[in-house]
Amino acid sequence: MSEFDDKAATWDENPDRVRRAVEIANYLKEHTSLIGVKKAMEYGSGTGLLSFALQDTLPDITLMDGSEEMTKVAQQKVNDQDVHNLHPLHYDLMEQPLPKERYDLIFILQTLHHIDDTTGFIERAYNLLNRGGQLAIIDLEKEDGSFHDGPFHGHKGFVRKELERQLTSTGFSIEHYGVCWKIEKEIEGHKKVFPLFMIIGKK
Repeated sequence: MSEFDDKAATWDENPDRVRRAVEIANYLKEHTSLIGVKKAMEYGSGTGLLSFALQDTLPDITLMDGSEEMTKVAQQKVNDQDVHNLHPLHYDLMEQPLPKERYDLIFILQTLHHIDDTTGFIERAYNLLNRGGQLAIIDLEKEDGSFHDGPFHGHKGFVRKELERQLTSTGFSIEHYGVCWKIEKEIEGHKKVFPLFMIIGKK
């Protein structure tokens, strides 16, 4: 069972998550060319907040997530809102065979730091993209481990140069890097800021 299954039902109740998704969608639209993107995929899509914020911009988006409950919530939202260009799919890209579908854009929001094999994900994403396709990674800049409450076994954010090296060694050219959002948290009585970057690689 995915660690996010038990969080799915109440995930969208956090207004900060909803606002963050809208602002990051706007940043993505501003810093990358979405003209000609016919098929897109969000990996680690959760309840689909970011994809829903892009539904009027992109004609076809697959919402792929390894959490069955998150996918169910996303599908219910699609049904309730009568959305026809968003397609939730319960699928673990790191454990299951590479799908046959190919995309013009893949985007991933705060999911990469949960994936042990980041190079493996980047390689899979590269193979899933059409020529000229783009991969947009949105995640935490390197942090001291205080971002997550309780036990956490993923990556404590990412260093720009190391991630760029992983992307270019796979075959991507770097199109953009910038801080697209800042998350504020109360840590031991003090406000702490955790920047989110967006890096865009082109195949």
